[in-house]
Amino acid sequence: MKKALSLLLSVVMAVTAVIGAAPLVYATPDGTQIPVVHVVGTGTHIVRTNENGETEKLFPFQIPEGYIAEKAEVMLPVFAEAFFTQEWDEFCDVLYEIVSPIFSKMALDKNGEASDGSYAETSWSREEIAMAAADGVNGATDYMFYYDWRVDPFETSDKLHEYVQAVMEITGSDKVALYGRCLGSNIISAYMYEYGNLGHVSDVVHYASAAYGATPCSKMFTGELYLNADAIENFVYDIDLGLGEMVTDLIQSLVTLMNYTYGTDILAWAVNNVVEDIYLDIFPRIMVESYGTFPAYWTMVSIEDYDRAMETVFYGKDLNEYAGLIEKIEYYYNNVRVPFEENTTAQIEQGIEFSNIVKYGYTNYPIAKNADELADGMVTVRESSFGATASNTEDTLSPLYILKAQLNGTDKYISPDKQIDASTGFSRDSTWYVKNLEHTVFPECINGLVSDIVNNRDFTVESNPEYPQFMVYDDATSTISPMTEDNMDTTDRYETPFITALFTFFKSVFALIAAS
Repeated sequence: MKKALSLLLSVVMAVTAVIGAAPLVYATPDGTQIPVVHVVGTGTHIVRTNENGETEKLFPFQIPEGYIAEKAEVMLPVFAEAFFTQEWDEFCDVLYEIVSPIFSKMALDKNGEASDGSYAETSWSREEIAMAAADGVNGATDYMFYYDWRVDPFETSDKLHEYVQAVMEITGSDKVALYGRCLGSNIISAYMYEYGNLGHVSDVVHYASAAYGATPCSKMFTGELYLNADAIENFVYDIDLGLGEMVTDLIQSLVTLMNYTYGTDILAWAVNNVVEDIYLDIFPRIMVESYGTFPAYWTMVSIEDYDRAMETVFYGKDLNEYAGLIEKIEYYYNNVRVPFEENTTAQIEQGIEFSNIVKYGYTNYPIAKNADELADGMVTVRESSFGATASNTEDTLSPLYILKAQLNGTDKYISPDKQIDASTGFSRDSTWYVKNLEHTVFPECINGLVSDIVNNRDFTVESNPEYPQFMVYDDATSTISPMTEDNMDTTDRYETPFITALFTFFKSVFALIAAS
């Protein structure tokens, strides 16, 4: 039970950190390779030099062993008392005391700047670029751009431009292609707004993009957390719990049994009612001392959530004190996020090629009403495709919807598994979808697709039969292949019969008893 509580606490409070994969190369028709700079996502280590002159690691989080289980045990009786009395002040105080020490060390100041000596462990040198370019062939891991994923995207954009200029100068190329994943897509969007009219960018490739938002992050900013019972069950089958096979089997089977008997629904109902009542008592306190001070993370708040996020994070605060931070947030929102399609269309008209790769097949963190939307575990298909229509994780588009697509002549954009209509997404002919590929997994097989995209002008979903619009990732072989009727069903893990879950539950219990 303690481990189950630990898992729940971890899920509610976590904001997943992910890093990018390798850069690729773009070749012009005359065979000259143009370097492709890969702008990674979140994940660069954040450190600080303490008063003793020692380097203190702030991220990845250094959570003491047993901390979450210990604090969950402390919080349980406080929660129980608050639930019966409906007096939540003590619970909010305890929750704040548990969570704040974990995240607050990374916080920026009220101007959204790192004034406490913390910094990202990033570095690059002209010597490194020269060594990578020495053989005259721009390799797949040559030009990686790392950055402080907390700070103003435009501050990062300026540093990216320095890097891009150095790569172009040293390689002798007058062009560069940009390839960004997750938060890296948002950084590239800021870069293109600031520097995209200089004529030196040949391609922009988005991968698992958060430029339209990332639901779990967005909902953390609004405080609008909502436990989704079905998504909870799917989530425990998707995520690596890191608790060993026996405990994992126990938790998965227990959640399945609870869902069959409406136990998960009751738990979700109780928690959701509480969160709705207390979110302004706890989320502003936590967010304004952690992620709410990160201008870059504000770029992953959706347009739909933006106003509530501003009201929540700065609730009860003197906005004049946070004027510097708010200015950074609003500048990106008004100039990059809101006019994203307008800006991108203008860039395409200038001759810059735009492409997008979308992942799906994994349940989002179960902390939002739409957590059962088709997603890659962090970003929904609707978000990462910039508007494509998609079903929920275990559903398909309705027969009527598909019939209308056939009558409209857009049925070729319907995925073979009947879960996605790519015709409604931005740049529908240059957007690829890969099923069964999680947000935090970036296999080398994707490099072949991106290489084709950037090596060929006017490359579309119909250009290469090996890379059609819809594909499936095989984790066992680390390969992607065209989606067919034989490989398109990849959600068997969600379909555990009641009797199977019951057997697994008792088997796991007895196995744990025997091992103790």
